[in-house]
Amino acid sequence: MATFLRDRRKSRSLTAADLAERVGVHPTSVLRWERRDRLPGPSHIRRLARTLAVETAEIASFFDDVRAPTQWDDDSVRGHGLRLLRQTARVPASVLAVAAGVPTSSIYNWEAGRARIPRCHLPALAERLGLDAASLRRFLASAPAAPAAPEPPLSELRRLRRRTGLSQSQVAARIGTGRHSLSAWERGQRPPLAAVRPLAGVYGVPVARVARAAGVTPPRLLDRRTWAPGDLPEVLETVRLWAGLTQGQVAERLSCSVSSVRAWENARGVPGSALRRRLERLYGLPRGGLLTAYPTRA
Repeated sequence: MATFLRDRRKSRSLTAADLAERVGVHPTSVLRWERRDRLPGPSHIRRLARTLAVETAEIASFFDDVRAPTQWDDDSVRGHGLRLLRQTARVPASVLAVAAGVPTSSIYNWEAGRARIPRCHLPALAERLGLDAASLRRFLASAPAAPAAPEPPLSELRRLRRRTGLSQSQVAARIGTGRHSLSAWERGQRPPLAAVRPLAGVYGVPVARVARAAGVTPPRLLDRRTWAPGDLPEVLETVRLWAGLTQGQVAERLSCSVSSVRAWENARGVPGSALRRRLERLYGLPRGGLLTAYPTRA
């Protein structure tokens, strides 16, 4: 039972970071919950149950034996306001815990409202905070409850990923990027053009839908009607990035050198007729479609 949360997470092939991202907390919080050093609030318990596919009662019972007794009226008081007093007195939570003879996690749980303070601890807490027990009790009784933590924003890009049941780490590995980059895109940072098509492939939706979700405006040069003589370098780079290909991948598919592909995109040369036709087939363009963008002298 002591390893229930960790065992359940591992059974679903989730890392602590994966679970933290789905629940909306820092990975350190997940590790502390698994050790029962900290207790999650009601909303986090519900998210844990949903993510780990277990009953809410199972998650709650995992933490029940480390919660303070709940004889509310006679034996305990609310802890809201304790953090303010502690910070005002510049007393670290660990120091206050030693004074009260409890684990540091109990101080944090009292402050967050996840557990109530047994009245037997009030004299020691009050002495360390420079108060008398009666004053501490009155202050805690009148302190307002902390507002509930807001639900993490669910962007359209995050919604598309969650439909697949994949974690950020899993998607990042499939498209060759870092989890932190993917997390930043889901929070509103625009991904590079080269990431849009791979994301669409992983999520199984049209490229245009991922572009809209990510706030990426398709480049003007994706529209062949806008091409003009001399646009070839920018056109080749744009269609390559939109296709999610590197210069090396293009060179491999065309059976030419990477330096040639790089030279075309840097306006230091143009592909000959045979390579031009291969480029047109690679990007799904009609035969001769690229000629519109060639320099007039070509």
